[in-house]
Amino acid sequence: MIPFSFEELQKVLELNADEIDTDNLIFNATLSYVEKNLGFNLEDKNYNELQTVKDCKVYTEQDHISEMINIIDMNTKERVPNCVIDGRTIYFIDPKLEGHVVFLNYNAGYTADTLPSDLKEAIIKLFLLKKKEFIKQKNHEDDSCFEMPQDIQSIISLYRRKTL
Repeated sequence: MIPFSFEELQKVLELNADEIDTDNLIFNATLSYVEKNLGFNLEDKNYNELQTVKDCKVYTEQDHISEMINIIDMNTKERVPNCVIDGRTIYFIDPKLEGHVVFLNYNAGYTADTLPSDLKEAIIKLFLLKKKEFIKQKNHEDDSCFEMPQDIQSIISLYRRKTL
């Protein structure tokens, strides 16, 4: 599930119908640029991992867990019933899991309801800047050197640091 769609951007900015295809390409490029700078995908996806329990906890590879679907103790092939999820850390209540390998099946990423508003605003601003840059290049203007503004960079850096 994509957390911020082009259709939603279209409604927010009231984009010109004649430029839909170009705007869609610029929007997709903007999302890719943001994801590259963040170091993770924004889209809510399903992930599977094998992790070894150490100190009654494991760390997931992905941030922003939206749903823990299943945890299986691979040593006993039984479902792990009780745990606490705190960010990327999963704490196990049962000390018998220490040293066991667990299979994690979870969804992680942002949905339309969970995408932070400041990150959404940064994507919109960046889209507008990239569109302006595209128009400059299309008109063969010489001063087409793209630099991300500090306010947008600060927001992206904030979310990138949260995943480290």
